[in-house]
Amino acid sequence: MLRERLALILLFKCADPRLKEVTLTEVEMGPDLRHAKVFYVVRENVDRDQVQMALDKALGFIKAEVARENLFRLMPEFIFLPDAGFDRAARLEKLFQAAKAGPGPEGDSET
Repeated sequence: MLRERLALILLFKCADPRLKEVTLTEVEMGPDLRHAKVFYVVRENVDRDQVQMALDKALGFIKAEVARENLFRLMPEFIFLPDAGFDRAARLEKLFQAAKAGPGPEGDSET
Protein backbone atom coordinates (compact mmCIF):
# COMPACT_ATOMS: atom_id res chain seq x y z
CA MET A 1 0.00 0.00 0.00
CA LEU A 2 2.85 2.38 0.84
CA ARG A 3 4.49 1.72 -2.54
CA GLU A 4 1.30 2.71 -4.33
CA ARG A 5 0.89 5.88 -2.25
CA LEU A 6 4.50 6.91 -2.86
CA ALA A 7 4.16 6.24 -6.59
CA LEU A 8 1.06 8.44 -6.78
CA ILE A 9 2.82 11.22 -4.88
CA LEU A 10 5.82 11.08 -7.23
CA LEU A 11 3.68 10.95 -10.33
CA PHE A 12 1.00 13.53 -9.57
CA LYS A 13 2.11 15.78 -6.72
CA CYS A 14 5.85 16.35 -7.19
CA ALA A 15 6.73 19.20 -9.54
CA ASP A 16 10.18 17.89 -10.51
CA PRO A 17 9.94 16.26 -13.98
CA ARG A 18 12.84 13.92 -13.15
CA LEU A 19 10.58 12.11 -10.68
CA LYS A 20 8.12 11.21 -13.43
CA GLU A 21 10.75 8.79 -14.79
CA VAL A 22 10.81 6.70 -11.59
CA THR A 23 9.08 3.36 -11.11
CA LEU A 24 8.89 2.10 -7.55
CA THR A 25 9.47 -1.64 -7.41
CA GLU A 26 9.40 -2.51 -3.72
CA VAL A 27 9.20 -1.08 -0.21
CA GLU A 28 10.81 -2.93 2.68
CA MET A 29 9.68 -1.80 6.11
CA GLY A 30 11.87 -2.33 9.15
CA PRO A 31 10.48 -4.48 11.97
CA ASP A 32 9.79 -1.38 14.09
CA LEU A 33 8.21 0.48 11.11
CA ARG A 34 10.62 3.39 11.60
CA HIS A 35 12.63 2.79 8.40
CA ALA A 36 11.40 2.12 4.88
CA LYS A 37 13.73 1.16 2.06
CA VAL A 38 12.11 2.25 -1.19
CA PHE A 39 13.57 0.56 -4.26
CA TYR A 40 13.16 2.15 -7.68
CA VAL A 41 14.19 1.84 -11.31
CA VAL A 42 14.49 4.54 -13.97
CA ARG A 43 14.16 4.41 -17.74
CA GLU A 44 17.25 3.62 -19.79
CA ASN A 45 17.98 7.14 -21.06
CA VAL A 46 17.61 8.84 -17.67
CA ASP A 47 20.56 9.89 -15.52
CA ARG A 48 20.28 7.90 -12.28
CA ASP A 49 22.35 10.38 -10.29
CA GLN A 50 20.00 13.22 -11.25
CA VAL A 51 17.00 11.14 -10.20
CA GLN A 52 18.62 10.30 -6.86
CA MET A 53 19.32 13.99 -6.26
CA ALA A 54 15.69 14.83 -7.11
CA LEU A 55 14.45 12.16 -4.68
CA ASP A 56 16.71 13.47 -1.93
CA LYS A 57 15.51 17.03 -2.58
CA ALA A 58 11.82 16.02 -2.54
CA LEU A 59 12.11 13.82 0.56
CA GLY A 60 10.59 16.40 2.92
CA PHE A 61 7.64 16.99 0.60
CA ILE A 62 7.10 13.24 0.17
CA LYS A 63 7.11 12.69 3.93
CA ALA A 64 4.63 15.55 4.41
CA GLU A 65 2.27 14.04 1.84
CA VAL A 66 2.46 10.59 3.44
CA ALA A 67 1.87 12.16 6.88
CA ARG A 68 -1.19 13.97 5.50
CA GLU A 69 -2.74 10.61 4.55
CA ASN A 70 -2.35 9.28 8.14
CA LEU A 71 -0.96 5.91 7.10
CA PHE A 72 1.32 5.53 10.12
CA ARG A 73 1.28 6.45 13.77
CA LEU A 74 5.00 7.30 13.52
CA MET A 75 6.45 8.56 10.25
CA PRO A 76 9.10 6.17 8.89
CA GLU A 77 12.40 7.43 7.56
CA PHE A 78 12.46 6.82 3.80
CA ILE A 79 15.63 5.61 2.11
CA PHE A 80 15.45 5.60 -1.69
CA LEU A 81 17.70 2.97 -3.30
CA PRO A 82 18.11 1.96 -6.94
CA ASP A 83 16.83 -1.57 -7.58
CA ALA A 84 19.66 -3.63 -9.08
CA GLY A 85 17.40 -6.64 -9.68
CA PHE A 86 16.16 -5.41 -13.04
CA ASP A 87 19.72 -4.76 -14.27
CA ARG A 88 20.71 -8.28 -13.28
CA ALA A 89 17.63 -9.74 -14.96
CA ALA A 90 18.36 -7.87 -18.20
CA ARG A 91 21.98 -9.02 -18.14
CA LEU A 92 20.90 -12.65 -17.58
CA GLU A 93 18.36 -12.39 -20.38
CA LYS A 94 21.12 -11.26 -22.76
CA LEU A 95 23.29 -14.19 -21.67
CA PHE A 96 20.42 -16.64 -22.21
CA GLN A 97 19.75 -15.21 -25.66
CA ALA A 98 23.44 -15.45 -26.54
CA ALA A 99 23.57 -19.07 -25.35
CA LYS A 100 20.42 -19.89 -27.29
CA ALA A 101 21.89 -18.37 -30.47
CA GLY A 102 24.91 -20.64 -30.23
CA PRO A 103 28.64 -20.02 -30.02
CA GLY A 104 30.09 -16.77 -31.22
CA PRO A 105 32.41 -16.55 -34.25
CA GLU A 106 35.58 -16.79 -32.19
CA GLY A 107 34.34 -19.01 -29.36
CA ASP A 108 33.43 -22.63 -29.18
CA SER A 109 30.50 -24.26 -27.41
CA GLU A 110 32.63 -25.78 -24.61
CA THR A 111 33.50 -22.45 -22.87
